[in-house]
Amino acid sequence: MAYELLDKHHRLIWNCQSCSTCQRGPQNVFGPTGPTPPRICPSYDVYRRLTYSAQGRLLAAKAIMNGELELSEDFTESLFECTLCGACGPERMTRAGCCMLREQPRIFRDFRAELAKAGVGPTEPYKKIAKSIEDTGNRFGFAPDKSKRTKWAEGMDVSDKADLVYFVGCVASYRRKEIAQSTVKILEKSGTPFAIIGDDEKCCGNPLVSSGLYDEFETIAKQNVEAINNTGAKKVMVSCACCYDVLARRYPEVVGDLGFEVVHSSVVFADLLEAGKIKPEKSVSGKLTYQDPCHLTRLEVNEGTHVEEPRKIINSIPDVQFTEMEGNGMYTWCCGRNPVETPGLAKNSADRRIEDAEAAGADTIVTSCSFCDWSISKALRDNKGSMKSTDISVLLADSLDL
Repeated sequence: MAYELLDKHHRLIWNCQSCSTCQRGPQNVFGPTGPTPPRICPSYDVYRRLTYSAQGRLLAAKAIMNGELELSEDFTESLFECTLCGACGPERMTRAGCCMLREQPRIFRDFRAELAKAGVGPTEPYKKIAKSIEDTGNRFGFAPDKSKRTKWAEGMDVSDKADLVYFVGCVASYRRKEIAQSTVKILEKSGTPFAIIGDDEKCCGNPLVSSGLYDEFETIAKQNVEAINNTGAKKVMVSCACCYDVLARRYPEVVGDLGFEVVHSSVVFADLLEAGKIKPEKSVSGKLTYQDPCHLTRLEVNEGTHVEEPRKIINSIPDVQFTEMEGNGMYTWCCGRNPVETPGLAKNSADRRIEDAEAAGADTIVTSCSFCDWSISKALRDNKGSMKSTDISVLLADSLDL
């Protein structure tokens, strides 16, 4: 049986040396403590089995392509217990000399697509979300006639035509509305003209491309690009790192030239601060730490990362108390990403990040991704602890007294 998608990665898959660096890390290259958290792979951290690591998945891909292993539903579960966070391939490997060139997440997406083509994937939670997106245009399955995507904007005077368009995303539209509302307030405060797509905005398609449902992803990508172009947008701003990854990097793969630039809201806010169009004047209580979203700091590094901009925003707040967690920037630990698709994995990852924040002496975790905020906030509620989580847009809006 031919596996065309996996065959694109033949050279890399065969070059994997099975050194285990991707699951346990290189031999103490950073000393007893350093920029990496004391763990590498969120999936391996839960299961402690080779199958649930990048090494195991690459070995399985090689065996399948050699005809030594068959695609099966049993294997499907292990392949989908991966956040695609890219922790298995950043520069943290330095002395280990990993030859995978950061391509593990791309390989695993294509591997999942092979499972989908064979009819043994995705897993049921991903299938359910795909059906929700197909039926309602959002990952949560909210019927448009009962719960409008723009309900968060009621009472706000928001345009539908501008050079800058805010792509809100599912989580900020339905689950974490304060992110969308704070973002709009900041733009209004700065005098920046902007628009939203409105109820024509659909899920960015992240659950579809992540689960290997490429045809369905292409359909929704084209729908969103058409809706964006109808607004006259020259630049599209997103406040979710997952949305940023999909719009900026995955859409061009299936649509071609988008006709607009994609930027993250933290970059826009940092530019507004630099230009003096906004100035935080109100301090915030407690000690803050920052959770770097994987999709802003580690994946597709050659296409740009955004590590400094969120910190510029936080440090612009008067009298702010800020501390770094072990594991920041490129060496960040994944938030867990998918509380619905992989609840156990997401909870464990979020709990681990909360432990890192506590060890740093922080009482508030700030992030710049609605998925990070959603995943960490859910774990905090379940734990009933005193730690808090907030998005950088909400933090900035509070400091601007909006």
